[in-house]
Amino acid sequence: ISPFAKLLWQPALLLLSSDREEEGEKKPSNDSPAGAAVALVTSKDNAAARRVKWKQRDCQLQDFMRKLPKNSNYRVSFEDGMFAFVDTKNTILAKAGVKLLLSYNLNKRTVVGGWENPSVQDNVAACEVKDVQRTDVEQKDVDDIAYKIAEASHVDHIYRAINKTSWVFLGLKSLKLLDVKDRVQYNATIGWLELVGAILARLRKVIMMKQAPVMAIGKAYHDAGLLFAQQSKSTFSSNANAVKMLKLGSELLSKIAEELKTWS
Repeated sequence: ISPFAKLLWQPALLLLSSDREEEGEKKPSNDSPAGAAVALVTSKDNAAARRVKWKQRDCQLQDFMRKLPKNSNYRVSFEDGMFAFVDTKNTILAKAGVKLLLSYNLNKRTVVGGWENPSVQDNVAACEVKDVQRTDVEQKDVDDIAYKIAEASHVDHIYRAINKTSWVFLGLKSLKLLDVKDRVQYNATIGWLELVGAILARLRKVIMMKQAPVMAIGKAYHDAGLLFAQQSKSTFSSNANAVKMLKLGSELLSKIAEELKTWS
């Protein structure tokens, strides 16, 4: 996915119908020309109402993003089902659950629903919507398709990541700013086992230093344990096995740190 991009929403003409059936008037059958016309108007009204609703949510998301530093970026991990806004040091400022709604190819003018993407798990793919247009889709019509899929997938907001060849629409759920004390490094670009390996390799580097004081080694153990604990609460919190192993690792490393402190 491309680097951070702000939401760029095309203004759309809202067509709202205020016509109501007169009391006692018989509703035409959909099989008749009049019934088909009523169904078409109803469909347009529903689309217009949906457009109004989601454009309001677009504005809410833009207001939220204004609270972030101007040089913020975003990260997304479909493996962990997490979307995050991060600062220049890759520290998580805000996070949300994520679903892949759709991707739009600008050159081919095609739409691929999230449920059709083989690279994402079912739990982070959008709910299937059968009647969406997939080919010869104009850019001005993509938002309406995204709104329909977002509504079916029960997400709160839509984030659009753009690059030169495609747009990727991400559905966000329960987006929130993190307290300063809860902000940790974003590491979901690698698996949690790789993260454990990276932390232990860093720890080993300190231990293997010639004439490293016991206090320095103890601090390295303490810092590694703290990092394990932080990651179990944030980046990999959707993975039960990761949380269990990271917590156990944190407890063990912290225990060793306390013993080294006693020795010194």
